[in-house]
Amino acid sequence: MADAPEEQKLRSEQDIFDELATVCQRPGFAHAIATFCFRDNIVGYGDKLKGEDYAKMFSSDRLIRTEISTLIGLMARAPIDWAKPSNENIEHMLKQAEALLQELHIVLNRPGEENFKAMMEGEDANPFKAGSFLREPIFYAAESAYASQYRDFAAKKYEADNDWLREHKGFTVGDASKVISSLLVILERKLPEVLKNLKDKPLDEWTLLPGFQFTAAEVIAESKIEEAVVRKVLEAFCLKDANPTFTSLNAFNSTNAFPLFKSGEGQYTLFQYAALTEALYESPFFWMLDDKKYQPTATANRGRFVETFAAERLEKVFGPARVLKNVDIWKSKSEKVGEIDVLVLFADRAIILQGKSKKLTLAARHGSDQKIQEDFKAAVQDACDQAFTCAEELVAGKCKFTDDKGQEIKLPSAVKQVFPVCVISDHYPALSFQTQQFLKSKTTEKISAPLVGDLFMLDVITEFLETPLRCLSYLELRARAGEGVMSSHETTTLAYHLKQNLWLGEYDMIQMHDDLSTDVDIAMAVRRDGIDGERTPKGILTFLEGTSLGRIIEELNALATPWATAAGLELLKLGSEPAEDLCTVLDRLADQASKGKDGSSTLAFSKESTGITIQCNHRPTLDAVFALKGHCEKRKYSQKATSWIGLLIQPGSGALRHCLLLDAPWKEDAELAKAVEQLTAAEPAQSVQNSKKLLQRYKRGKEKLLG
Repeated sequence: MADAPEEQKLRSEQDIFDELATVCQRPGFAHAIATFCFRDNIVGYGDKLKGEDYAKMFSSDRLIRTEISTLIGLMARAPIDWAKPSNENIEHMLKQAEALLQELHIVLNRPGEENFKAMMEGEDANPFKAGSFLREPIFYAAESAYASQYRDFAAKKYEADNDWLREHKGFTVGDASKVISSLLVILERKLPEVLKNLKDKPLDEWTLLPGFQFTAAEVIAESKIEEAVVRKVLEAFCLKDANPTFTSLNAFNSTNAFPLFKSGEGQYTLFQYAALTEALYESPFFWMLDDKKYQPTATANRGRFVETFAAERLEKVFGPARVLKNVDIWKSKSEKVGEIDVLVLFADRAIILQGKSKKLTLAARHGSDQKIQEDFKAAVQDACDQAFTCAEELVAGKCKFTDDKGQEIKLPSAVKQVFPVCVISDHYPALSFQTQQFLKSKTTEKISAPLVGDLFMLDVITEFLETPLRCLSYLELRARAGEGVMSSHETTTLAYHLKQNLWLGEYDMIQMHDDLSTDVDIAMAVRRDGIDGERTPKGILTFLEGTSLGRIIEELNALATPWATAAGLELLKLGSEPAEDLCTVLDRLADQASKGKDGSSTLAFSKESTGITIQCNHRPTLDAVFALKGHCEKRKYSQKATSWIGLLIQPGSGALRHCLLLDAPWKEDAELAKAVEQLTAAEPAQSVQNSKKLLQRYKRGKEKLLG
């Protein structure tokens, strides 16, 4: 970014905005926008989409979607001249627009710089909470959702409103989703054809605009939907009038709700496909609000969608039997003390999810301190407070919990950990940053700090962490990291975890750049849009595939008992190097036992105040389990650990025979102290060296992880 101009030369935001409007309304500016969209939104690749192909999406020189939307909105304030200007004029407009957007960014940054300077000079105020500061991160916020999520979720969001849509708009949400899906196919096919044809044209005729244009006939042919329905869908998202309300940067921009333009007889232009998918996800609700009679139904359906969708995604991970919707908490038959949107019960762990259908208002985007905090309270703080209250009742175990049918829920005899999760249904700009600044959360030994995000985040988490242990492990590590993680969006934090486990170690804070999410972005495109590429990011999901440790974690996952869950969560904290070492130990023990030599190995995690002892032998199961328990008790005592895990594996195959967990605070015990002395004296030197070596490599693995 260029250096800021001298303070006395800094113009007002409105002056810059007005000059930008003048540039955008020049004849042929649509061709300049097409150039920006091609340069900054389109990713080219060979046989498979790779990280190096996607790197351009994280360039600091790239215009983000909100900037391009601003240019489109300003262009639409006047009748659009679609004629192609000279190449020199296009180049001039491109440079002018970029320079003004850069100047605008500098002006938006200035209040934050001044507030921070005042804080450094001793003023007792947090500059990051000021509305004047937050306008910049809100405007330049990372995208909350993938275009595929907006498109596909809309079909679920408005499924219950299809009768209204059919009557008032002439199509269902399913029709609209299919039409918009067909547009992606058409435009992905058309743009390469336009590029190919340029070489046969004189340079003066070169333009990329046709790559963003299509006809209704093309959509009808691709979507296989009847003509009348296709035309009604296109008309519903087509800008009818100019854009008179877009008079300042944070004013309502109609082109976000109506991103299609009529650019010729039977021809439409769509500059940003993602803008159309977002309009599909958000606009129908506002159409229905105009119908005063239907408004209560539309609002109720919107709220149910959040709960239903969240439950469906969690059922994918935990199974329907462990996921409960609309849970009521009763202190007595007549006194209800809480409501949980979605409750997950797995072994002695629980997830309490609270959802909200709230958006950041225009007044908040303008920088109103009061509205920013009011919006945050309604969207996030209230949900987190509600989740904590419900978690307290769950841990206390004194209330009656009933499901959506009024049936009493059988709760675990004791709940070891509750993970509150609070999600918003819509894009909420700079949500991660605002959560760090405004959220007042409560925690206890058994109630973790809340995870705050949106439905799109929940979708991505459950897409990749698709087993209970994987999902719970992330929630546990994310809660531990807390405010030590700084990222523009939770998907970036998840991407870091998928690479190498979310473990900060000795670091108090780590700032994550957006490009960490590249592998996740590619994998989502592969899974949702059929792009060729890697379906699974390389890292924690791949390095245990086919290993003895990986198989044991799968077996622990299937057991779904408190001790198996505790063991699995500890094993999932291992980095790649210590995990490889443990695989070696497991394979060695299983192989030696198959040849008649029983074995045992121990790995202690002093920082976690826990450890694991693995034994492999031919003893009868009951005898072997008692022996394992006794050994774990001694190990736990010798390490002054809070908990200890014991794994008994099968000779030869290495399959899990039994698992146990010792979980109680350490306290002095004369008998155990004597037993530990005998254990240490009798233990072969080689076994001690192996354990020390493993612990050293574990520490090196963590150091490498942090590097």
